[in-house]
Amino acid sequence: MLARAILTAMHLVAAVGGDPDLVHLLRGYRDLDQRFLVHPVAAIATAPLVDALRLLEFAGALLLAPALQREAARSLERTSLDVREVGAADVLVLTPAGPVADLQLGRAIGSVLRQRLWDPRGARAVVVGADLAARAAARELGSLGVAHLTVLAGDRPEADRVADGVVAHTTVAAHAFGEAAANALLERADLIVRGVDAPEPSPHVLGPHLAVVDLQPAAVTPWRRQAIAVGALTVGARDVEAHRLHLALTSILGPGVALEPLLALLHGA
Repeated sequence: MLARAILTAMHLVAAVGGDPDLVHLLRGYRDLDQRFLVHPVAAIATAPLVDALRLLEFAGALLLAPALQREAARSLERTSLDVREVGAADVLVLTPAGPVADLQLGRAIGSVLRQRLWDPRGARAVVVGADLAARAAARELGSLGVAHLTVLAGDRPEADRVADGVVAHTTVAAHAFGEAAANALLERADLIVRGVDAPEPSPHVLGPHLAVVDLQPAAVTPWRRQAIAVGALTVGARDVEAHRLHLALTSILGPGVALEPLLALLHGA
């Protein structure tokens, strides 16, 4: 009876789809104040998912699978500008007026860089890749105020699509991997963000002047290990994921969600 009363007082948050290891970590996650409980839910289409979550009185959902994130962006009417621009949503908030979809991935990259005291003013940034993470990162870096943003992708049209929508006050260049201009821009970069599906930039561009965000799904990738060895500021996928979960849970539940337990949870895996 007591357990049922505690659960009734909590807000339920669904973790939908995604990496099984991450879902396992989040299963049963709750904050110290017992305000919310994260519960895994099977990945289904957005419309029946919303209906099921409403029936079970969930407050919202963490959308963890890229395919589900894209489907949610297409299916829901009430979405943020980031969702419309990037074409993906990673959090669903169930409000009395209807479901609202948002994208926190780009903001999470900005959040972790601010936490590490990285200053975007006048910086030259390079985003490597053309996946959802790369598109979200490009938009966020433009909003943070970097002076110059380069996007490197498999070909020039892919790079152009990632760069499209970056704020006007940022100078933007789009190049294919391996172009001479692309290599020169990597060498002059203050920040390199490597997307989930992107190849490793050459290690010769690394140095103590550089900040690196590596979104590859590993605790420490070989490329990031090389960056650490030469004194670069580095951020891994687990850091970004913890910040993304923190922002998503805050959007569902309001202020008061703590970041540190999420960082400890993901880095303890």
